[in-house]
Amino acid sequence: MSLRSFTYRALQRHGVDGRQLFALFWVYFRQDVRGGKAFTQFRAREYVTANRALLVIVGSYVFIGVVLGMAAFTRADVLVFSALMLTFTLFIVALAILAEAGNVLFNENESDIIGHLPISPRTLFAAKILNLLSFTMLLGTAANLFPTVAGIWASRSNLLFVVAHAVSATLVSIFATGLVVVSYGLLMRYVNKERFDNIVAYGQVILVLFFMFGSRVFPRLLGAESLAASPGFHWYFLLCPPAWFSGVAMLIMGKIDTGSLLLAGLAIGSLILLAAVAIRKIAGGYSSFMSSLAYGPDRKTSATRTRAQAAMDPRPEGGLKRLIYSRLVRHPVERAVFDLVMIYLRRNREIKVRLYPSLAYFLFFPLLAVFTRELGDPFVGGDSRFYSLIGAAMIPFVGLTAVEGLIFSEHYQASHIFLVVPIGRLADVHRGFRKALLIAVAAPGYAVLCLLYSVLWRNPWHALLLLLPWMMITPVALMIPFLFRQMLPLSRKYQKGQQSARNITLMFLSFFGLSIFGVAQSVAISGYIPYWSFLVAIAALSPAALFLLGRISGDARPLVPTDSVAAFQ
Repeated sequence: MSLRSFTYRALQRHGVDGRQLFALFWVYFRQDVRGGKAFTQFRAREYVTANRALLVIVGSYVFIGVVLGMAAFTRADVLVFSALMLTFTLFIVALAILAEAGNVLFNENESDIIGHLPISPRTLFAAKILNLLSFTMLLGTAANLFPTVAGIWASRSNLLFVVAHAVSATLVSIFATGLVVVSYGLLMRYVNKERFDNIVAYGQVILVLFFMFGSRVFPRLLGAESLAASPGFHWYFLLCPPAWFSGVAMLIMGKIDTGSLLLAGLAIGSLILLAAVAIRKIAGGYSSFMSSLAYGPDRKTSATRTRAQAAMDPRPEGGLKRLIYSRLVRHPVERAVFDLVMIYLRRNREIKVRLYPSLAYFLFFPLLAVFTRELGDPFVGGDSRFYSLIGAAMIPFVGLTAVEGLIFSEHYQASHIFLVVPIGRLADVHRGFRKALLIAVAAPGYAVLCLLYSVLWRNPWHALLLLLPWMMITPVALMIPFLFRQMLPLSRKYQKGQQSARNITLMFLSFFGLSIFGVAQSVAISGYIPYWSFLVAIAALSPAALFLLGRISGDARPLVPTDSVAAFQ
């Protein structure tokens, strides 16, 4: 019996058609590695380039892996080194799959394409899992390329570490994928469509925070510094999931003891449990849920649907909305773009699933500082300045992330409206886009942060003084992505990895610009320059920077489709 026949028969016993599975996977794979375009770009073929986002992600994680892998040359214990590398792997894989899983698992358009085909629910679900797993394996391989070799030089290591760490990193990637998919699947099974959309969107924020806190808590739990001198298993390794898979690595390296057996047992047991839940509880009802997601909920949710429809009905404008319209978005084009972005931010599941996790970057540092008691008043104690400033810096960063994320949509064909409606200035579109994010992201973020700082410091005046400079530069920061290009909301087809790649790129670029501003503010707080002069300087420079960026951006030109001549040839 050939390997292919054996694989097909094994899959068939679980209700999965092997030929359909690999055919679907190949289609998904080709979609992932090909680049997309904006609907406002006219070209002969929609897919003309490679998906550069995947290359950006791979390159970034290889670089980070090299930096972290240097810890092996400090003679750290091999178990600790393996667990730390696997903690990093779990962190990056989980964050990436949280950004991508919603678009893969809950693509409503697929029901129109393959819904009529004789594909079993388990086959379709398995193809989606295989597609996600290939993505996580790519990230895990990139992050562990250097550590897999460098770990040979860790204390108590040997040449088998290369094989052992490769296996354990693969298992961690599978664990992260299974954990996220099972979490979504259980929601899919027990929650109706209306609640599902909101729970997934907000639940992602909680999961991202969990993994981000885990990346800080697990290394402390491992006690990396002390265990370099005190190697071996410690009981609290049992509380750290990445350390479970380090136990597998230790067994492969021939270091068989009770601790390694316990850790490896937890690792294998967790994978078996996730697989059993996915196969028995989720896979069978996957297709029916996708049909409900695409075509509407079942009868049991009629009351909920009625309330949702009532919520969609036009309502009289409130005082705040009238104020925004009369003061901020007076131009009709600005107002139309503003309304479009705001509606998608509030009601579109795809946008919420991709963008809401970025809110965790804003919440993470203040919450971490609260738990570690390092969020003190910088105007009183200079030692606690870092978390206060970086919490404020996360708001412009989240705003930039939202700008890049809102370019993409599953309804990108509808952006044809930008081509048929006469728009005299591209600036009107861009301003409506930016103002929506200022109202929906920046304003609530600063309000929450100001309240938090005021309560913790018991001094609202100091909280306002700290945040005021960041409030003034946020419109300038949001202006930068719009320079020298057309940024039309919801106009591009989303390809896998683009959200993660743009977040990584923004993180690196924002680090330098926002760090310089944070250092300047820290110098002013320290008293090297009067703080009032710093505020005056920012108040004067921010409008000047906005005016200058507006002049050099070319926003005054009319909106025209790219390659418009070629479209009619």
